[in-house]
Amino acid sequence: MATTSPQNLPGAPVDPSAAQGAQIPLQSFTLPTFPPEASSLKALTLTSDITVSDYQSHLTQPFSIPPLPAGIESLTLELFSMGYPPAFLSTLADRLPNLKSVVVYSQLFAGISEESMDDAVEFFKKLQGLRAVHFLDVFAKPGFFSKAAKWLKYNTSDTPGEARRGLMFLEINYTFRHEDEDFMGKIQASELPSLVGPGLISCSFNLSEPEGAEEDEEDPTNIQGVASKEGIMAFNQSLAGPLIEALTDEETSPKGLRALITTLYTLTAEQLRKILEVQKHVLVLQATAEVEPGEEYKKKLLKAVEGCKNLEQVEVVANPSLQFFMEVQNPRSGVMAKTFPTGEDLETLSKKCEKLSSFKANVLRTTNLGTVDWQKKDGKWSGGVLPGKGTGTVTV
Repeated sequence: MATTSPQNLPGAPVDPSAAQGAQIPLQSFTLPTFPPEASSLKALTLTSDITVSDYQSHLTQPFSIPPLPAGIESLTLELFSMGYPPAFLSTLADRLPNLKSVVVYSQLFAGISEESMDDAVEFFKKLQGLRAVHFLDVFAKPGFFSKAAKWLKYNTSDTPGEARRGLMFLEINYTFRHEDEDFMGKIQASELPSLVGPGLISCSFNLSEPEGAEEDEEDPTNIQGVASKEGIMAFNQSLAGPLIEALTDEETSPKGLRALITTLYTLTAEQLRKILEVQKHVLVLQATAEVEPGEEYKKKLLKAVEGCKNLEQVEVVANPSLQFFMEVQNPRSGVMAKTFPTGEDLETLSKKCEKLSSFKANVLRTTNLGTVDWQKKDGKWSGGVLPGKGTGTVTV
């Protein structure tokens, strides 16, 4: 049962008939009845307020989803840690046939049973007009993403209910957890690229660093020492095959991609070049790269990106070789300056990529080992290598 009804949401008073969005905390999987005044809603957020001890029992209890405002185009599902009862998501899709955007945050989306996973797939099958999906810290049993992928891509099927234009925006983001040694193993690395389709203009497979926070020794939920760690990990380049194929295959590769983020997977300079030879229209590029120290790697990197004539922003997240890592720990080695472009290099690159205005590089998103930051202002490049900061532990 909801802890609040749509007409009594907290915050500054708003005329219900003028409200564009509503957030509903749920203590069960039964949704409240929306008043007629809510007919103009465009966005709905459902947030789980179900206690951990009660969650399992709620997955087997009856639920009710009343008719919802037909104008809702955006749905956010937050903190449903163990998923949903079978038939909940497909029923929700029936109630929201005009959805264009779905955001799923922090949960085991497809649940723990085959029935709940099948229902999660059915959810996407029913949303024929979906154009954007954001999976933020979303985990799932093996098989879910590959099964759902069929319904998130362009499809010309004559079978009723199957044809669709597919996604334009795909965002997969995981927040790295230093305290969880098995974290990377919980991500379905080989399946996620199956979500890539020809209609995408923005495609993101990102691994972000947790927001920094000081440790409170009195807080029992804190794991001591975590706050002093920084950086991320990324999948080894040997696992990048499905991603490369998805981004370069004639049938699956996006035809008008403008933003590409692949920091979840490590790419060699050759693999990056192969992708960008197909995705030539990218404006924004963020990639984790397998980096060797020295001029030779820099030449390969510049060669990989120079074919993207409209490129505006580049971030290289270096997954260092052993030699690079050994050298970068010595500030006097100058390895960052030797391995990444100089201002002169960027001037030369700008002749082929005239819109390029930003180039950044770091070691697995750490700051302790130094970073590279170049910005183009008034036609001139300024910046360079920034020295490392602090004394935190680096995860590499």
